[in-house]
Amino acid sequence: MAERLAEDLWRLDIPLVGNPLKNLNSYLLTGERSLLIDTGFRQQSCREAMERQLAETHVDRDRLDIFCTHLHSDHTGLAPELIRPGCRIYIGEIDSPGVKNASDPSCWKRLYGEYVRDGFTQAEMEALWGDNPAQTAAPPWREGLYTELQDGAALHYGGRMLRCVLTPGHTPGHLCLYDPARRRLFCGDHVLFHITPNICRWQGVEDSLGDYLSSLDRTAALDTAELYPAHRAETGDLRQRTAELKAHHARRLEDTLRTVEKAPGLTAYQIAGRMRWSIRCRNWADFPLAQKFFAVGEALAHLDHLEAQRRVFRQEIHGKRVYFAGVGDKI
Repeated sequence: MAERLAEDLWRLDIPLVGNPLKNLNSYLLTGERSLLIDTGFRQQSCREAMERQLAETHVDRDRLDIFCTHLHSDHTGLAPELIRPGCRIYIGEIDSPGVKNASDPSCWKRLYGEYVRDGFTQAEMEALWGDNPAQTAAPPWREGLYTELQDGAALHYGGRMLRCVLTPGHTPGHLCLYDPARRRLFCGDHVLFHITPNICRWQGVEDSLGDYLSSLDRTAALDTAELYPAHRAETGDLRQRTAELKAHHARRLEDTLRTVEKAPGLTAYQIAGRMRWSIRCRNWADFPLAQKFFAVGEALAHLDHLEAQRRVFRQEIHGKRVYFAGVGDKI
């Protein structure tokens, strides 16, 4: 059921069936022209929930634009289906190419090849091909469908000015949407409660985690009274949560470094298997393959940050990238 949070604001609860995230919070700002923030996967369960709850709000669908905080398919998947003629889909200019790549099989083939070098087997990557929602539930790409936004761009809805705030880390071009008059921050996956945002390695980005920590500082400086995250029902104080997230990553960095020091020459896959994860599995072998994919991506982001700090280095041995403590020749 759609939940009315304020006279001009609704939360639509979109289920993510079979996904550890459990749900997507899609926010609807209403006015003479309305704005839907994030959409859910291109899956029937998301589609049905979205259509039902939009109907409950009685929003004018012919005057409804869509803002995607970032490129992930649980945020963009339904946008091309929901949009109507004369309406716009907004996304950050940095993440826009990633939406296009997500629907290109050759891009996934290259990425999976990189993950084999980081420790997955070829058989695991072949098994993941039809079972990764980031790939299978991505929206189709059409030239001219998306309107790209830059950091600081202003959108106007219902007499409100909403400012785009670039927060790279979770994705290279993640955008939050800030309403300074009402002190609201629609933060997508940049700040979450109860769970921590996944920070993984991105092609062409040297240090995703470093970017994320800097982005946390940027949003913590905003005058924010209301924080609207994209997953789970929990919300709270932005600066307190920022401190908690930074402390979480500091602990994880130290754990990662200790793993490399104690067992030099491991792949990111093997290192991820020794890290602690909030998932109900007995051990690394029991992890669902899609969750291993995201876990290894996060391990890589922490290793990249340690490498940027010159605390670890990597080498390629027999076609696998392995890690050692200290300073070495970067590949």
